[in-house]
Amino acid sequence: MKPIHCAACALALGFLAPAWAINKCTDANGKVSFQDEPCAGQGEKIEVRPAMQGASPVQPGTSTAKEGVFGATWQRKHYLQNQGVPQARAAVERNQQECAAMAPDTAVAHAGPLRRSTLASGSQFAQERAAGADKDKAACEARTNELRNQLKSLEAELGKL
Repeated sequence: MKPIHCAACALALGFLAPAWAINKCTDANGKVSFQDEPCAGQGEKIEVRPAMQGASPVQPGTSTAKEGVFGATWQRKHYLQNQGVPQARAAVERNQQECAAMAPDTAVAHAGPLRRSTLASGSQFAQERAAGADKDKAACEARTNELRNQLKSLEAELGKL
């Protein structure tokens, strides 16, 4: 049989045994030894059971140890430097570009059959269009301010780390 097969068989047999007997023996000089055969002189029998059967989980204690090199603080700082802050800046810039693209198209207002010059001043069409543009502009400004506040909080957190 190959050595790997022997080791696997011995390991399997080890898991099948419900308990092992170990004897703690003391010789005439007072030297303590452990063996699987019964002691010739003084000794006591110790029952050893596999750790998996009666093991109770150890509760992690409150550790006052220092954080490791790649601990939670380092990970958060690394995230903020490489992803959090750059993505927040990109979101602000992208929002500003979208707001600029949403600006009312003045060429449409001056072209076609509904030219500004043919509309009566204070017409409903012009008022609705202006009100819609103001509403969109206010929404864009609010979103931009929200994104800027998020960016400032991420930068402040990064500054503290």
